[in-house]
Amino acid sequence: MSTTLHSLEEVFQPRSVAILGASRAPQKWGNVAAKQLMAGGFPGPIYLINPTVPEILGQTTYPSLRQVSAPVDLAIIATAFAHVKQSVEDCIAHGVKGIVIITAGFSETGPEGRLLEQQLVARCHEHGIRIIGTNCMGLYIRTSRLNTLGMVFPLPEGPIGLVSQSGNLGMYFYAQAHLDGLGFTTFISMGNAIDVAFPECMHYLANDTETKVIAGYVEAIQEETLRATTHELAVQGRYKPVVILLSGATAVGVRAALAHTGSQAEIRPDHDTRLRGSGVVRVLRSDELFPVAQALAMQPPTPNGGQRIAIVGDGGGSVVASGDAVIRAGLEVPVLRSETQQALRALMPARATATNPVDVAGAADEDPLSFAHLTEVCLKDPDVDGVIITGLFGGYRMLLSEDFGPREEAAAHALGQLVRQYKKPVLVQTVYARHDIPALHILREEGVPYYESVEITCRAMAALAEIGQFLASESN
Repeated sequence: MSTTLHSLEEVFQPRSVAILGASRAPQKWGNVAAKQLMAGGFPGPIYLINPTVPEILGQTTYPSLRQVSAPVDLAIIATAFAHVKQSVEDCIAHGVKGIVIITAGFSETGPEGRLLEQQLVARCHEHGIRIIGTNCMGLYIRTSRLNTLGMVFPLPEGPIGLVSQSGNLGMYFYAQAHLDGLGFTTFISMGNAIDVAFPECMHYLANDTETKVIAGYVEAIQEETLRATTHELAVQGRYKPVVILLSGATAVGVRAALAHTGSQAEIRPDHDTRLRGSGVVRVLRSDELFPVAQALAMQPPTPNGGQRIAIVGDGGGSVVASGDAVIRAGLEVPVLRSETQQALRALMPARATATNPVDVAGAADEDPLSFAHLTEVCLKDPDVDGVIITGLFGGYRMLLSEDFGPREEAAAHALGQLVRQYKKPVLVQTVYARHDIPALHILREEGVPYYESVEITCRAMAALAEIGQFLASESN
């Protein structure tokens, strides 16, 4: 009997999959997961296990996993709670490498459920078997065409590896991605995380060449473990930016986490800075996780973690609001060098402000391409680490004239080129972020994120500075 645990690479790249608790009922997890797996083009054999019906979704079933004569690498358990323990024993007898336990009713219900989880982990580890879950919603691993999630809307592809203890929030992040046109390489639903937890998922995603950033919703974690993990990955040259929504900012949140996944979290107030400098960015709001992950996936970090931001705006209100939001995000808005101000004034009306924030005072009304010209002047300044454009970008063709459309599109192309040239981040805040506008499509193609919210834009820029600081400290 081997006691060496199988790696996540072995579990997440299975040659064959069995679904225990497969069902004919379309609302049941064992039906949805089976349909997802088949529709996703999984290349290996799929075995549906159900002791009461001979056929599901046009495929012959097996009354027990023990009746499957061929090898099975990964088992999905979606049975009723009373049958989970026997299902695990069947998996052990069959020699599977990994088990995903969808079923709930374990540590989130109290000490008795926690004890049962511990017993299941101990039994599986005796045979090298890894457990994902319990109380989770399955897996999506793009490279292996493995989709056993219990959700039927399209899974947008993109560079983000998502790890979540919450299925509902996982679906929320996927819905955001579907709207924003940027998606995921992976969704690992940890649930109660009785065996495989977030740091080990980080190691797995660090080896996935298609994953550019790791995003997670986590209900309990140790800062020391996260720091050690990110440092180890950085030393090995495998580190990728990480952003997490870490729950438990209040006593109510901690109590809810215990009831949700059995996670015994501690209170982490919003001003808790223990993760600062760890290589893991903590966001405080659910609507920040995906936008920050977008920025980390698409933009370079600020040089050496610099925090000096230039703001280029086409309206007084948005400029003022952005200035406040940048400061609240922990960044700086320095007065620009005199030569930089002089170069900016040459591109703007006399009434414009060039100190920083830069209020273009109508320059974009004459030519939206001025956004790119002004941004380049700021990026050239060695005292500027990143640029935020704020206001109406993309909307000039609707506000003033369709003739401005090509100029806005040229500006979008130019902004992408400037990021690549100067290796400094550029983010765009625009009131037209939800509109179907060609210039915004081009920004996305060029890897320049755009957001509707001033505050989220600034939080994303702060995250780029946090990652830049971590990388600079690791290189010293």
